[in-house]
Amino acid sequence: MKRDVFIVLDLGTSSIKCGCLTSNEQILTKKQEKFPLVRNGNSYEIDVDLFFNTVESVVLQCLSEKVVQDRRIAALLITGQANTFVPVDNDFKPLCNGVVWLDNRADQEADFLKGQFPDYSKYAGFRQPLAGMFASKLLWLKKNEPEVFQNAKFFPLINEYLAYRLTNQFFSDITSFGMTGMYDFRKNDINDQLLRILGLTKYNFPKIEQVSKRGALITRKIANDWHIFHRSPVYLCGNDQCTSASGSGLNIPGDVTINFGTALVIFSITEEYPENLELNQIAGKYPVSNYYFVLNYEPDFGIIIKYLKEKLFEEDSYDQLFQTYMDNPGIEERIPHVSMCDLDLMAIDRPNQFCAGILKYYVNSLKRCVADIEKKMNINTVFLSGAISESKVLKRIIDKEIKHKVIINNQEFAGLVGALKIYLSENEKSKIYL
Repeated sequence: MKRDVFIVLDLGTSSIKCGCLTSNEQILTKKQEKFPLVRNGNSYEIDVDLFFNTVESVVLQCLSEKVVQDRRIAALLITGQANTFVPVDNDFKPLCNGVVWLDNRADQEADFLKGQFPDYSKYAGFRQPLAGMFASKLLWLKKNEPEVFQNAKFFPLINEYLAYRLTNQFFSDITSFGMTGMYDFRKNDINDQLLRILGLTKYNFPKIEQVSKRGALITRKIANDWHIFHRSPVYLCGNDQCTSASGSGLNIPGDVTINFGTALVIFSITEEYPENLELNQIAGKYPVSNYYFVLNYEPDFGIIIKYLKEKLFEEDSYDQLFQTYMDNPGIEERIPHVSMCDLDLMAIDRPNQFCAGILKYYVNSLKRCVADIEKKMNINTVFLSGAISESKVLKRIIDKEIKHKVIINNQEFAGLVGALKIYLSENEKSKIYL
């Protein structure tokens, strides 16, 4: 066991991370590669073949490091973004690009589904159907790409697709699939009414089980290609927000994590499924114990913050950007939009005040979320994660505005550590089977 190492993959929106970790959560090697999105208006897609090649590249980079050579690969663990999927044929060959969770093309379909599910928040994990959800985009695909939809045998989420490419087995976990809008938490099964609307059956989707419960061995080809001398098992460890929260330190109700990634996410756990969700909230099954999670999110935070930093403070760190908030305490908030990325920000007369107004919007949103959590439970500790949390000025902003004990653990690679913690937790309480 001491010589065992776990390969952990974190399938983010804009990059893919890989690490080799020991059973005591020590990261021996870590690699990261940016991953391009194909954007066209309000649609976001990925090249699925490029996605797999990038995964393979970061894995081989990690395995090439001397510190992990001659170690036994105990398992390969996968965590990643929710709602990103790709239609595939019976042989699991992609029929088109993968559709990313940021994609909002299915607004009309979401409006239609709202009328079909008036009590949606009581069982689906969302207040109402949204354009970015897997369920809405499947309906869009049926209406707008009928040939692709009819030829598709399965519609795997990106983590399920990768697991299949590695194992030739189609399986999922309740945490990831529970965030698709397709799941009914009252019945613990796929929503039958949605299946009827889509004209699909459960056979078009994977078997859904507890996180890290089912493993499948990598194929002989993958073992040979990656120079792994035995067929290690692959496990799905849930959505990246859950693993990031776990890796940051979240443990019990009352703990809160704030993840500064592509989305700004405020994450907490509760003992019961939360009904009556707000529009910017998602609920689901937390991978550890019998808890459920609730997260609030600002979906475009990381995209906008990175754009502002690169355009207006290109030679400086994020500290320079966040300092604009500290220097302009009385600034009015400015609602950000992704479309701002099409503007020439260099033409703005007062760029510091412009940035401060956008940051004020995000800080106010964060404060409202924390205040809402405080109405439901006493907050113990606030944990920060995500690459942007490395900013010392951002830490000062959080300390000033949140007024709770704040701890930073693992930062950008919290998802890797969290996936391992979740796997080991499941492994300890029940026998893992293949």
